[in-house]
Amino acid sequence: MTDITTPVVAETTVRRVRRRDPVPLSAAVGIVIAGGLALLALNGSHLGLTVTTGIAYAIVTVGMVLQLGYGRQLAFSQSVFMGVGAYGTGILETRYGFDSAESLLAVIGLAALAAFCVGVVVTRAPGLALALATLLLPLFVYQLATFSGYLGSFSGIDGVLPFWNGPTYEDALVRSGIVTVVLLGLATGLVLRVMRSGVGLQLMAMAEDERLGESIGVSLRQRRLEVFVLGSVLAAVGGAALASAQGLVTPDILSESAEITLLIMVFVPGRRSVAGTIVAAIVIEYL
Repeated sequence: MTDITTPVVAETTVRRVRRRDPVPLSAAVGIVIAGGLALLALNGSHLGLTVTTGIAYAIVTVGMVLQLGYGRQLAFSQSVFMGVGAYGTGILETRYGFDSAESLLAVIGLAALAAFCVGVVVTRAPGLALALATLLLPLFVYQLATFSGYLGSFSGIDGVLPFWNGPTYEDALVRSGIVTVVLLGLATGLVLRVMRSGVGLQLMAMAEDERLGESIGVSLRQRRLEVFVLGSVLAAVGGAALASAQGLVTPDILSESAEITLLIMVFVPGRRSVAGTIVAAIVIEYL
């Protein structure tokens, strides 16, 4: 029999966490202002490129905070969906004439569809079984990209457009960086909004005790799939931002080392810290 004090403890924990979370709108606006001012000050320098790249990684890790930190859904698939965003952007722009806005919207839709198809299968496995179910995904997709002529093989895809072009490389880098900061602000606001909603309460209940979640009417399979899809879509957006900042895509974005780097960015500051993982992504990318 489930202890009757368990729901009370779980609800108290959720309320405590939600009080610590910043207000979604304030956090999003603060990120956009601070990031925009920093990129304007760096003025398209090499450090500005590094910071923009770190911000692109932060879009991915913010989704991982929801997926891994709160939902306790350990999946080794973030680098794969970063690759979906990066390679999708590169192919659509260089071979089919899409502009940056059109390619971004297209890869969001593609990533959502791919994540749904994969998630329907892998999210049936709870806990460490999910990690094992997705463990080989980065290796398989990395080999596919490395030896596929359509994906550019070892050299990847060059000529990816910046999000917002400019008269000079420096201007384009600053403008694209600002768009990337806006995307990070939107991602952060969305994740914080989910965590302060009833869905966030259900995720916390699931993480504390799955039997508790079922007892209060939570559809575990549906919530697992929703979290997996959202985290994967944010990873694809981060991949598209990374490709836009660097101007090219290589198979390295799909490698096991890329997945490990993302996990370090989340675990070093604490897997439930949204602000910490943003700072960690930028600092680790700089290092």
